[in-house]
Amino acid sequence: MRALAVLALIPLLVACASAKPKVMVGGLPADNDISGHWSGSWVGAGLFQAMRQEPLSMDITQRGNAGYGRLILDGATAAESVPWEVRQQGLGGIRVFATVSGQKVKLVHEIDDRIFAADMTLDGDQMMGQINGRKVRLAMARQTPAPQSSQQSAKAAPVQVPQPVTVAAEPVPAQPEPGLATVAVAPPQEESTADKPKSADEVQRPKSEDYVAVPELKPVYFDFDKSALRPEAVDAMTNNTTWLKENADALVLIEGNCDERGTAEYNLALGDRRAKSAMEYLEANGIPQERMSTVSYGKERPVCTADTEECKNMNRRADFRIKSR
Repeated sequence: MRALAVLALIPLLVACASAKPKVMVGGLPADNDISGHWSGSWVGAGLFQAMRQEPLSMDITQRGNAGYGRLILDGATAAESVPWEVRQQGLGGIRVFATVSGQKVKLVHEIDDRIFAADMTLDGDQMMGQINGRKVRLAMARQTPAPQSSQQSAKAAPVQVPQPVTVAAEPVPAQPEPGLATVAVAPPQEESTADKPKSADEVQRPKSEDYVAVPELKPVYFDFDKSALRPEAVDAMTNNTTWLKENADALVLIEGNCDERGTAEYNLALGDRRAKSAMEYLEANGIPQERMSTVSYGKERPVCTADTEECKNMNRRADFRIKSR
């Protein structure tokens, strides 16, 4: 009987020995590790069911089969198929929990999965899926590799032996021979600004002085640190669209502006997004893109300098100027 019992245990022991071990993260089993920085795009329907594709990024940290991080749907403000609670976060993103089960990854909003939930399929460093209940597809690729265990890192990284560095002796300046005059050689002159080739941005950037403001085109205003058009901006944008259709020979320059908070570089980027948000609305409503140009002035051109919230709100705007073709 004992011999039969031993024989029965042999296949079980062999199977256990040959089974592929699961990845261990933080002492808990996980089939895959999705930690790292992911970037890609989301595809969904915007205004008037026009298809839009905008940037998407995610930073996530995993422990066991659960992860936690931030998901940013950049530009999602114009996609009606994305929940408003997600769209209004802008570049701040939303906090999400992730559950990993084999190749399947479930992403949900940290507060309520009814706000945001997506079912993703993992394939190596690629992840694709769809927001539940909405026709919005997500596609991401990992930009930073998943962290390795300390033992794996020690095996993978060979010991680097520093190479000897040869230090050249400092040259001794030559002494002039007696009786010979020394001639000073002028250093080469810097290339003048006029001779330097202009960058593509400098060549293509529209000249504001070529455009004029008209009272029929009203500015639109934005919330703090946001590039989404406010609901009350729709009336102004509708009137602007109608006027531009009636004046088909006019080219329009859309100027993005910000209040004084934040760095100059950040505000230039934010102003650019605000101008393009207005341009996308006009394009979606029938204004050809070749009639429009955008420029960002960041916080360079405030219309109000008082230290009040009303004043700051006036500076967070997009202005419209025109010129003839």
